[in-house]
Amino acid sequence: MSFASVKGKLEQYRAFMSYRYLAYTFELKQLLLQLKSFGLIFLVVLGSSILGLVLLLFLGLGKIIDSTDAPAYGAQMALFYLLLQSVMLSAIKSAIKNSKQRLFQHTIACPSWLNIADIKLLLISNGWLIASLLIALDLTWAQWIKVPHFFVFMFIQLGLGIVCLYKPSALVYGFTLSTLFLFTAFELSPLIYHLGFAIIFLLSASIPVININGMTSVRSLFSFWFCYFINHSWTLVWRISLLLCVFMASAELLEKRPDLVNIIGDVAVAFIVLFSSSLQFDCTKVHGQHRLFFKMNQKARAFYISQFMPSMLLFLGAFIAYSITFERLNSTLLNLGFVWCLLQVYFAQKKPAHYALVWIISNVGLLALLN
Repeated sequence: MSFASVKGKLEQYRAFMSYRYLAYTFELKQLLLQLKSFGLIFLVVLGSSILGLVLLLFLGLGKIIDSTDAPAYGAQMALFYLLLQSVMLSAIKSAIKNSKQRLFQHTIACPSWLNIADIKLLLISNGWLIASLLIALDLTWAQWIKVPHFFVFMFIQLGLGIVCLYKPSALVYGFTLSTLFLFTAFELSPLIYHLGFAIIFLLSASIPVININGMTSVRSLFSFWFCYFINHSWTLVWRISLLLCVFMASAELLEKRPDLVNIIGDVAVAFIVLFSSSLQFDCTKVHGQHRLFFKMNQKARAFYISQFMPSMLLFLGAFIAYSITFERLNSTLLNLGFVWCLLQVYFAQKKPAHYALVWIISNVGLLALLN
């Protein structure tokens, strides 16, 4: 191959990488624009606590590193951390891969270039892995010898990022089997836990995808919603992941400040209501897309009522799980939370522009009423 042809290839490669980066930044901007309807929520609820979230991020990594005395808890934290990373990467996967123009890319670049671009953009997008690397660089050689499991953890972080791009179904199998592995009757060392996770996710990548759609027929409203959430599992996955964040944050805060148990419980219920009722935004869109079909089948009213059930069931499931986990089954709080969730679902369906404001006012009112 002549020097001129090599130079031409390099220029094509650079042009392709520039194109992918521009496409990546453009799609990220589009994703941010889609969050405008939730702007008040993110500004008030999350924007004011960005520093706290970053501190919790590094605090969680600290728990994973220093898990010699409590290896099971450190392994739980590691798996939870990997779950949140997978959720975040799933949200921006289309931007990383430039999925909308994927076929076009095959006409202008060889497959290896596409994979290299994917991995490059994955590395700069994975804030969880970057945080781990920052801590790793601060460790001395003597500390590294004491925490070899953290190296395995970072390897899993990188591997799961790649799996998320190319075989996301393996994440479902991997996290399910890893959760079962956590409940083993034996107390294992942190290194064995993390090696177990690595082996499980590696084996999960070889499990074929199960086509549930082929085994399920839509004959009722229940089967309709079941098939919808199977095909749009992301709508549930990111909410359940955020609910797990609420659980983990509550556990940490209760350990530090047990005297604030009532306030922490009330705030936790507020976030359970927020994440559960927000599911109504997706259900409202589904109702709008399919209402004519159900109207033709004389099921318009039943379908209209059914759109509210997923949010309410998610709230009840999350509230019961929280109550059992922290041994705080409060019937008054359950009734207030249920009515509040219904109110939020109503505003999500009828007046979405007022949804965030109603949640904030109700949150303040609940804290004042119960404390």
